[in-house]
Amino acid sequence: MKKLIVGGLLVIFFVIVLLISAAVYGFSHVLPTTGAINQDLAGYFSNVVYIPKNIPPPSQDFYQTIYFWEMVTPEKEVVGIRLKYDTGFTADSSIIRLTLEKEEKGDPSIFDKVLPAVIADKQSLDSARDPQKANLSANQQAGYKSIKLLVLPETNKTAQIVWEFDKFNLPDDLKSKYKRLEKFPPGVLKFLYTLPHFILSLFSA
Repeated sequence: MKKLIVGGLLVIFFVIVLLISAAVYGFSHVLPTTGAINQDLAGYFSNVVYIPKNIPPPSQDFYQTIYFWEMVTPEKEVVGIRLKYDTGFTADSSIIRLTLEKEEKGDPSIFDKVLPAVIADKQSLDSARDPQKANLSANQQAGYKSIKLLVLPETNKTAQIVWEFDKFNLPDDLKSKYKRLEKFPPGVLKFLYTLPHFILSLFSA
Protein backbone atom coordinates (compact mmCIF):
# COMPACT_ATOMS: atom_id res chain seq x y z
CA MET A 1 0.00 0.00 0.00
CA LYS A 2 2.82 2.35 0.94
CA LYS A 3 4.55 1.64 -2.38
CA LEU A 4 1.35 2.48 -4.27
CA ILE A 5 1.04 5.79 -2.46
CA VAL A 6 4.67 6.67 -3.12
CA GLY A 7 4.29 5.61 -6.76
CA GLY A 8 1.16 7.71 -7.13
CA LEU A 9 2.87 10.74 -5.59
CA LEU A 10 5.83 10.32 -7.94
CA VAL A 11 3.49 10.18 -10.93
CA ILE A 12 1.67 13.32 -9.77
CA PHE A 13 5.00 15.07 -9.18
CA PHE A 14 6.23 14.06 -12.65
CA VAL A 15 3.01 15.33 -14.28
CA ILE A 16 3.25 18.66 -12.42
CA VAL A 17 6.89 19.11 -13.46
CA LEU A 18 5.97 18.22 -17.05
CA LEU A 19 3.11 20.73 -17.12
CA ILE A 20 5.27 23.48 -15.62
CA SER A 21 8.02 22.80 -18.16
CA ALA A 22 5.50 22.79 -21.01
CA ALA A 23 3.98 26.06 -19.80
CA VAL A 24 7.38 27.75 -19.49
CA TYR A 25 8.42 26.61 -22.96
CA GLY A 26 5.05 27.62 -24.38
CA PHE A 27 5.33 31.12 -22.93
CA SER A 28 9.01 31.61 -23.77
CA HIS A 29 9.20 30.03 -27.24
CA VAL A 30 5.94 28.90 -28.82
CA LEU A 31 3.78 31.98 -28.15
CA PRO A 32 6.43 34.49 -29.32
CA THR A 33 7.06 32.47 -32.48
CA THR A 34 3.40 31.95 -33.36
CA GLY A 35 2.68 35.61 -32.61
CA ALA A 36 5.50 36.70 -34.92
CA ILE A 37 4.22 34.39 -37.66
CA ASN A 38 0.72 35.84 -37.40
CA GLN A 39 2.10 39.37 -37.59
CA ASP A 40 4.33 38.53 -40.56
CA LEU A 41 1.48 36.84 -42.42
CA ALA A 42 -0.73 39.90 -41.98
CA GLY A 43 2.07 42.04 -43.42
CA TYR A 44 2.72 39.62 -46.29
CA PHE A 45 -0.95 39.50 -47.23
CA SER A 46 -0.98 43.29 -47.61
CA ASN A 47 0.06 42.62 -51.21
CA VAL A 48 -3.42 41.18 -51.70
CA VAL A 49 -5.74 42.85 -49.19
CA TYR A 50 -5.82 46.02 -47.12
CA ILE A 51 -6.25 45.43 -43.39
CA PRO A 52 -7.50 48.76 -41.96
CA LYS A 53 -5.90 50.40 -38.97
CA ASN A 54 -7.93 50.98 -35.81
CA ILE A 55 -10.13 47.92 -36.15
CA PRO A 56 -10.78 45.38 -33.36
CA PRO A 57 -7.92 42.93 -32.76
CA PRO A 58 -8.30 39.63 -34.61
CA SER A 59 -9.58 36.51 -32.91
CA GLN A 60 -6.90 33.85 -33.01
CA ASP A 61 -6.66 30.17 -32.32
CA PHE A 62 -4.17 27.47 -33.23
CA TYR A 63 -5.54 27.01 -36.74
CA GLN A 64 -6.88 30.38 -37.87
CA THR A 65 -6.72 34.15 -37.45
CA ILE A 66 -9.92 36.13 -38.11
CA TYR A 67 -10.41 39.87 -38.61
CA PHE A 68 -13.83 41.53 -38.77
CA TRP A 69 -14.73 45.12 -39.52
CA GLU A 70 -17.42 47.18 -41.23
CA MET A 71 -17.13 49.15 -44.46
CA VAL A 72 -19.30 52.13 -45.39
CA THR A 73 -20.02 53.25 -48.96
CA PRO A 74 -20.34 56.96 -49.95
CA GLU A 75 -24.11 56.32 -49.84
CA LYS A 76 -23.77 55.35 -46.16
CA GLU A 77 -24.47 51.67 -46.88
CA VAL A 78 -22.77 49.33 -44.42
CA VAL A 79 -21.47 45.79 -44.87
CA GLY A 80 -19.46 43.59 -42.55
CA ILE A 81 -16.13 42.24 -43.84
CA ARG A 82 -14.49 39.07 -42.58
CA LEU A 83 -10.86 38.30 -43.38
CA LYS A 84 -9.36 35.05 -42.16
CA TYR A 85 -6.25 33.06 -42.85
CA ASP A 86 -4.75 29.73 -41.87
CA THR A 87 -1.87 29.92 -39.43
CA GLY A 88 -0.06 26.93 -40.93
CA PHE A 89 1.81 26.27 -37.69
CA THR A 90 2.16 22.50 -38.14
CA ALA A 91 4.75 20.94 -40.45
CA ASP A 92 2.07 19.10 -42.42
CA SER A 93 0.36 22.37 -43.47
CA SER A 94 1.73 23.06 -46.94
CA ILE A 95 -1.03 25.39 -48.17
CA ILE A 96 -2.14 28.59 -46.43
CA ARG A 97 -5.56 29.96 -47.39
CA LEU A 98 -6.52 33.60 -47.13
CA THR A 99 -10.28 34.20 -47.27
CA LEU A 100 -12.15 37.47 -47.74
CA GLU A 101 -15.93 37.31 -47.39
CA LYS A 102 -18.98 39.36 -46.57
CA GLU A 103 -20.76 38.74 -43.30
CA GLU A 104 -23.37 36.01 -43.52
CA LYS A 105 -26.38 38.35 -43.88
CA GLY A 106 -24.51 41.10 -45.72
CA ASP A 107 -25.71 42.51 -49.02
CA PRO A 108 -23.54 41.17 -51.88
CA SER A 109 -24.10 44.36 -53.89
CA ILE A 110 -22.67 46.49 -51.07
CA PHE A 111 -19.82 44.01 -50.64
CA ASP A 112 -19.04 44.43 -54.34
CA LYS A 113 -18.99 48.23 -53.96
CA VAL A 114 -16.39 48.20 -51.18
CA LEU A 115 -14.06 45.63 -52.76
CA PRO A 116 -11.81 48.31 -54.36
CA ALA A 117 -11.11 49.62 -50.87
CA VAL A 118 -10.31 46.13 -49.55
CA ILE A 119 -8.50 44.23 -52.33
CA ALA A 120 -5.01 45.52 -53.18
CA ASP A 121 -4.25 43.09 -56.01
CA LYS A 122 -5.66 44.18 -59.39
CA GLN A 123 -6.01 40.65 -60.77
CA SER A 124 -8.01 39.60 -57.72
CA LEU A 125 -10.16 42.72 -57.75
CA ASP A 126 -11.00 42.44 -61.45
CA SER A 127 -11.82 38.74 -61.03
CA ALA A 128 -14.06 39.29 -58.00
CA ARG A 129 -15.97 42.14 -59.65
CA ASP A 130 -16.38 40.39 -63.00
CA PRO A 131 -16.53 36.62 -62.31
CA GLN A 132 -17.38 35.82 -65.94
CA LYS A 133 -13.93 37.04 -66.99
CA ALA A 134 -12.08 35.97 -63.85
CA ASN A 135 -8.37 35.18 -64.01
CA LEU A 136 -7.91 32.65 -61.22
CA SER A 137 -4.34 31.65 -62.05
CA ALA A 138 -1.19 32.15 -59.99
CA ASN A 139 0.33 35.58 -59.48
CA GLN A 140 4.01 35.48 -58.51
CA GLN A 141 4.17 39.18 -57.72
CA ALA A 142 1.32 38.93 -55.19
CA GLY A 143 2.52 35.51 -54.03
CA TYR A 144 -0.58 33.36 -54.42
CA LYS A 145 -0.86 30.16 -56.46
CA SER A 146 -4.60 30.35 -57.19
CA ILE A 147 -7.85 32.21 -56.54
CA LYS A 148 -11.26 30.69 -55.86
CA LEU A 149 -14.52 32.63 -55.97
CA LEU A 150 -17.88 31.96 -54.40
CA VAL A 151 -20.41 33.66 -56.68
CA LEU A 152 -24.07 33.92 -55.73
CA PRO A 153 -26.10 32.72 -58.74
CA GLU A 154 -29.11 34.89 -57.93
CA THR A 155 -27.08 38.12 -58.09
CA ASN A 156 -23.93 37.04 -59.96
CA LYS A 157 -22.01 38.87 -57.23
CA THR A 158 -18.95 37.53 -55.46
CA ALA A 159 -19.53 36.73 -51.79
CA GLN A 160 -16.17 35.14 -51.00
CA ILE A 161 -12.63 35.17 -52.39
CA VAL A 162 -10.08 32.53 -51.37
CA TRP A 163 -6.38 32.81 -52.18
CA GLU A 164 -4.06 29.84 -51.79
CA PHE A 165 -0.41 30.36 -50.91
CA ASP A 166 2.32 27.74 -51.04
CA LYS A 167 3.94 27.76 -47.60
CA PHE A 168 7.31 26.87 -49.13
CA ASN A 169 7.26 30.01 -51.29
CA LEU A 170 6.86 32.41 -48.38
CA PRO A 171 9.69 34.87 -47.55
CA ASP A 172 12.77 33.26 -46.00
CA ASP A 173 12.38 35.07 -42.68
CA LEU A 174 8.84 33.75 -42.32
CA LYS A 175 9.89 30.22 -43.28
CA SER A 176 12.64 30.30 -40.67
CA LYS A 177 10.05 31.05 -37.99
CA TYR A 178 7.96 28.09 -39.16
CA LYS A 179 11.02 25.84 -38.91
CA ARG A 180 11.27 26.59 -35.19
CA LEU A 181 7.90 24.86 -34.76
CA GLU A 182 8.47 21.91 -37.11
CA LYS A 183 10.40 19.85 -34.55
CA PHE A 184 7.15 19.21 -32.66
CA PRO A 185 4.45 16.75 -33.75
CA PRO A 186 1.16 18.60 -34.42
CA GLY A 187 -0.48 17.35 -31.22
CA VAL A 188 2.44 18.39 -29.02
CA LEU A 189 2.71 21.78 -30.70
CA LYS A 190 -0.99 22.43 -30.22
CA PHE A 191 -0.67 21.53 -26.52
CA LEU A 192 2.33 23.89 -26.09
CA TYR A 193 0.28 26.64 -27.78
CA THR A 194 -2.97 25.97 -25.92
CA LEU A 195 -1.61 25.56 -22.37
CA PRO A 196 -0.32 29.16 -21.98
CA HIS A 197 -3.58 30.52 -23.41
CA PHE A 198 -5.52 28.39 -20.92
CA ILE A 199 -3.40 29.72 -18.05
CA LEU A 200 -3.91 33.32 -19.21
CA SER A 201 -7.66 32.77 -19.43
CA LEU A 202 -7.70 31.56 -15.81
CA PHE A 203 -5.98 34.75 -14.63
CA SER A 204 -8.23 36.99 -16.72
CA ALA A 205 -11.46 35.33 -15.56
